[in-house]
Amino acid sequence: MVKSGVPAENIILMMQDDVANDSENPFKGQLYNKPGNDSPDVYKGCKVDYSGKKVTAQLFMDVLTGNAQRAKGKVLKSTEKDTVFVNFVDHGGVGLVAFPNGPVLHVKELSKTLKTMQSQKMFKQLVFYMEACESGSMFPDLTSDGKILAVTASNAKESSWGTYCGDEAVVKLGEVTGCCIADPNPCCSPVRKGKSIGSCLGDLFSVNWMQDDDLGKYSSETFRSQIQKITKLTNKSHVCSFGDKSFENEAIGDVEALAATESMDVARGSVDTRDIYVNQAFWAWNNAAAEDKEAAWKKLVQVVKSREADDAVFQSITSKACSDVNKEGCQKKLQGDQNDVKEVECHYNLVHTLHQHCPASESHYSKGGWNGYNMKYSQVLANLCENQELLGKNAEQLDELVRSSCIAASTGSMAPLAVVV
Repeated sequence: MVKSGVPAENIILMMQDDVANDSENPFKGQLYNKPGNDSPDVYKGCKVDYSGKKVTAQLFMDVLTGNAQRAKGKVLKSTEKDTVFVNFVDHGGVGLVAFPNGPVLHVKELSKTLKTMQSQKMFKQLVFYMEACESGSMFPDLTSDGKILAVTASNAKESSWGTYCGDEAVVKLGEVTGCCIADPNPCCSPVRKGKSIGSCLGDLFSVNWMQDDDLGKYSSETFRSQIQKITKLTNKSHVCSFGDKSFENEAIGDVEALAATESMDVARGSVDTRDIYVNQAFWAWNNAAAEDKEAAWKKLVQVVKSREADDAVFQSITSKACSDVNKEGCQKKLQGDQNDVKEVECHYNLVHTLHQHCPASESHYSKGGWNGYNMKYSQVLANLCENQELLGKNAEQLDELVRSSCIAASTGSMAPLAVVV
């Protein structure tokens, strides 16, 4: 954005900023979101305004609402004459999205933040792109005349997807060598000289809209046409749009002024975001040198066990919740239903109780009870809140059983439970 002329003072960037210089990054100090020789270093020239422990949900809300006193740094200073573009990328679940530090951001808090921005007349129009699992659950209160347009990577009931993963995450290929130079036979594969990141270079929805902007047609392409295009290309989840669509026909260049580059690629090697860490660990083991195999295997086992521990916590929660009714049928209902978050306060409290009392997962780089894998179980918490009458338990009792299950998991005192299928 800076390269194409957007003033740096108009951009606020927050990120954990722990990847570029990580010891496992084969390109120290560089970041790539596209495979091949022509992939630009997207880290170069970036000015990170907030990083590390500062990056929390509270900071995000403070920045958006212009609360400089609490943010203690750059915040949004827009007026009713300005167009605001927000791009959010992280993990998510039903009614929540994650941040690298601190509690998650609940749909209740995001709704309040956007309403505050409206009341303070902080935009002429606001465009919000969100990349997260179940991101379609985060904008239930947007109206058709509120001047906010939200576009999400998935609907309210499904995962988003990582892309350019595993063997596709190879950058700086170098010259193709081997028999393919002389023989175009399709059975002959080129020898790749590049280095693989070993994870995913991007997320399917985000890669699609960014590459579409990179085509340089932003002066004429509208939001409507871009949304239609990325909806078609994002073929692993359902792209959704919410809110005010009265300005969908405005040119993207009025908001996202990006420099033109190459033609648009079709993203490859997609992986369900919930499974990225286990796929990454498996890929690392499968491609490890002989002397590194044992260590890579131990890491893979650790990731799998971490997922099993998360499964056990929610098995315990639903078992306790169903103690006074037909347990088997009740647990299947709690684990299988897809209720919307209507009992907002109940869900909000359960979400934060779990963050505070459940153990953090080192394998999933979490710093609280939630992580990229177990956020899928936020749906279970929504189901609990929507079935209080059936369960014979009120919101306070549900909160206590979530708390007790988390504490048992944290202290290692949880009894093994059979999984209901």
